Amino acid sequence: MKKIDLTDGMPSLISRKEQSSKVIELLEKIKSECKQSELSYVDTNKALYLADKELYQEKINS
Repeated sequence: MKKIDLTDGMPSLISRKEQSSKVIELLEKIKSECKQSELSYVDTNKALYLADKELYQEKINS
C-alpha cells in the first residue's frame, strides 16, 4: 500500500496565516458547509473524520 506524507515536511502545528489562498478558500467553504448543516460539533467532527479517511483511502489506492 502506498503511503502519503500528510505533513509535506511541515511542522505539526499548522497556522492559517501560513497557508495559500486556495487552502484558505477550501477552509472557508468547509466551515460554511459545517455551519449550514446545523449538526452538533460531535456529528460535524465525525463527518470531517470520515471525509478525511475516504479522501486518504482514494489517494493511496490511486
